[in-house]
Amino acid sequence: MYSTIFNIGQINKYSKLAIFMSILFLCGCSSQTHSSQKETTIPVTLHVEDAKGLPVEGVQVTIVKAPSSDEEPSTEIGEILGKTDKNGDIKWDTGRKGDYSVALTKGETSVTHHISLTEDKKDHAIPLVFKE
Repeated sequence: MYSTIFNIGQINKYSKLAIFMSILFLCGCSSQTHSSQKETTIPVTLHVEDAKGLPVEGVQVTIVKAPSSDEEPSTEIGEILGKTDKNGDIKWDTGRKGDYSVALTKGETSVTHHISLTEDKKDHAIPLVFKE
């Protein structure tokens, strides 16, 4: 008399609507969770100067996210920001909270610095020394 087979055709249109709305609600809730976990960017200016404190023009700046520990290698791909201007400045608009290695290169000379990017550095200049 009672069938144990679930037949979709027997569900009335209001039940179908209720199931559809439930699925939409669950999908909507999960997408809000992911959007709240996104990190905001921290735009900063990297200021490159020589040992005397004078700005250095034409230094290529490359940034790589530092590995989470010293025991594992970094699998991140470096981001080349470009070259510094006549004031020794270069904007970095895509930075996120964390530790980074900054490679400064001009000609055959290369210098590496380690910086930590935090919210309090937002829209500030981070000084870096380039020793030739």
